[in-house]
Amino acid sequence: MKAFLVALMVLVLTACQQAGSTRPTEHVAPDPKAAEINMRLGFNYMQRGDYEIALEKLEKALKQDPNLPSAHNTIALLYQRLGEVEKAEKHFKESVQRAPKYSEAHNNFGVFLCQQERYDEAEQQFLETLKNPLYSSPAQALENAGLCVNRIPDPVRAEAHFRKALQMNPNLSKSLLQMAELSYQQQDYLQAKAYIERYKAVSAWSPQAVLMSIKTENKLDDQDAVASYSLLLRAKFPDSDQALQVKNGQY
Repeated sequence: MKAFLVALMVLVLTACQQAGSTRPTEHVAPDPKAAEINMRLGFNYMQRGDYEIALEKLEKALKQDPNLPSAHNTIALLYQRLGEVEKAEKHFKESVQRAPKYSEAHNNFGVFLCQQERYDEAEQQFLETLKNPLYSSPAQALENAGLCVNRIPDPVRAEAHFRKALQMNPNLSKSLLQMAELSYQQQDYLQAKAYIERYKAVSAWSPQAVLMSIKTENKLDDQDAVASYSLLLRAKFPDSDQALQVKNGQY
């Protein structure tokens, strides 16, 4: 849960480079085509970590077309990275208001709100993505909703979201691990083990997953499995908090 997910943005963008760019003047005529190009450039520069140039391009895009939802969404992501919380929220709101079915923006806004510990508002943004039947990543949005409300904590709502996400995509590793943890909390240790087995089939080990395995096998009184997983934890993640926890017998 500590490794919360980072924001989803399903945009396939090509990059081109423009030399000698300068900040736009105060009076730029609306130009939707140019705005789209500058939005794409801004996104590309942001992905490369060139935040100053990215901001120039995105500001220019919004001068050329203030109604472009993708430009609002992208500059919101940039302001989020820069820690400009108020500006990020303003542009996320602009994006989803101008394009209510823009699921990527709803998902990104949800991640932002969850990071601000506004969990109920975040959940609503994730669920808004499902209103668009053409959205390509509804399972990930539901997984995000589950991860977010589990931080309240609200395990009942979280479990409902994880189950729906896994119905759409049975191979979501975060949802599988969270369902293992929720099953463990409910003292359904066989069910927890079953989710761990499914997790192992689709994902590489994480220290959280190995610790979950140790705790589950300990409850099932399989000390050989506990010893085996403990060796795995020390071998793969010797400096992790989970390895220290197991070393101290805190499981």
